[in-house]
Amino acid sequence: MKNLERCLLGVLAVALSRPNSTQVQPFRHALTCVRSLLDFPMMAQYRSHTSKTIDYMEEYLMRFHETKNIFLEFGVRKRTQAKADELCRELRWHPN
Repeated sequence: MKNLERCLLGVLAVALSRPNSTQVQPFRHALTCVRSLLDFPMMAQYRSHTSKTIDYMEEYLMRFHETKNIFLEFGVRKRTQAKADELCRELRWHPN
């Protein structure tokens, strides 16, 4: 999981590395959301917990829920899926 976290965060950091002025805040929210989503299970796998580790997990979960809405903009809706399916059919059709 730790290796997955490093790879995913690295890919996102590069993909989101040159935002224009309108993208800075959404990119930060996306990175924060993904980091929190990955940190929570890493902490949860500990064999035992203290009040400090529970506090960390609560913080990760809270941060995830505060920032997850950033991805709603890019969610697949029925209309988007229908358009994507139509474009795929057009790409596959080759007239003789």
